[in-house]
Amino acid sequence: MTLLRHEKHLLWLALGLIILGLTFAPPTRAQNGPSAIPEGSGSIIQPVSWQLTGENAADLTEQVRTVIRQFEGAILVKDEKDILVLSLPSAKLTDLHQKLSALGTLTSPEVTDEYRAPTTLLRLRLE
Repeated sequence: MTLLRHEKHLLWLALGLIILGLTFAPPTRAQNGPSAIPEGSGSIIQPVSWQLTGENAADLTEQVRTVIRQFEGAILVKDEKDILVLSLPSAKLTDLHQKLSALGTLTSPEVTDEYRAPTTLLRLRLE
């Protein structure tokens, strides 16, 4: 019983250190200026920024949310008026790129099947 409690304390300590590391990570530059999103370690999480432009921003936002819900393992981290941030397995990035491209004009770096990390933190700007 003492060992289990000790393991819980270690888990909380590790999570706290990870959060501190993400909170105080040096800022990075996105396509349109500095990013306010913690991006973590490149070996665990690869940060990616995309921009999706459509005719009606309100409809576009709802359509994107619907697409995101279709992806197992995708988690919507931040949902604001013109920015969505989601975490998803990097292996699903190519499929997401194809689905979002059908909704409007998607500006993004080259999408590849080679991933630097198992998880992607995607910052999606909607216009």
